[in-house]
Amino acid sequence: MKNLKTVVFTVAIMAMATISSYAQSAGEVKKEKFMLIFRGGDTHPQNANSKEAKAYIQSWMTWMQGLGQNGILVGGESLQRTGKQVSGKNKVVTDGAFIIAKEMVNGYLIINAIDISEAVEISKGCPIFQENGKVEVRPVQKLEN
Repeated sequence: MKNLKTVVFTVAIMAMATISSYAQSAGEVKKEKFMLIFRGGDTHPQNANSKEAKAYIQSWMTWMQGLGQNGILVGGESLQRTGKQVSGKNKVVTDGAFIIAKEMVNGYLIINAIDISEAVEISKGCPIFQENGKVEVRPVQKLEN
């Protein structure tokens, strides 16, 4: 059941990204890409079992659907809560890609925005703030040829 929730969440994000890509190619103003990195929050698709948790996940789906319909959402994924971290010259491997749970990266979205100010405003609609989470807003680096 946990894996099914993650798959449904991922498929929904990718479907919304397709809508976003179509809207962008339909003649909208050229925008820059920004990454929204989500940290903290207690509810995750893997543990959304209660009625309240399911409503919270639905609020994410509704928010992302709105981003997709408005040509803002490019793509994204929810991340599992497990992982490894490789560090330093000696490439030391440790369990977990986080120090404390509230700083764990739970997922990300790539969005279109005119500038970082608009990207920050878009991020303020994120449901993660209902659980006192954080959103880091970062411009995607363009690679010059």
